[in-house]
Amino acid sequence: MSETLLLMRRYLAYEFAKKGIGMQFDEWMQLLPLVESETMSQKDLSDRLVKDKTTISRLVDGWVKKTWVKREVSATDKRLYRLRFTKKGKEIWEKGLPIIASADEVFRKDLSDTNEKDLYLLLFKIQSAVQIARQ
Repeated sequence: MSETLLLMRRYLAYEFAKKGIGMQFDEWMQLLPLVESETMSQKDLSDRLVKDKTTISRLVDGWVKKTWVKREVSATDKRLYRLRFTKKGKEIWEKGLPIIASADEVFRKDLSDTNEKDLYLLLFKIQSAVQIARQ
């Protein structure tokens, strides 16, 4: 599984670079939690990406510098910053969606309908096992 994961990531990194959308695949993936929730704290992002506070701070500093994300002081707690996509960040991130969809087609190309259903069932079981193990 790990080898397959690495091959798929390498393929996606290559496709992102080839298309020149202005964002690397790893950056795209790290922004995914923010896309799912519209706004979140750096601590929440740290928890979701399983990265320490210093790494997250550097990561967010880079996003702010590239004007993909902006930091806003929390209305309820002035010590917290909320992260929010900028229009530019959202637009660049969305340019990755067709690359992901195209890659999914490549990954499923030689699977029958039955194989594909079995794969989704197995992936669901793996995801469930990982979530249970984390608790």
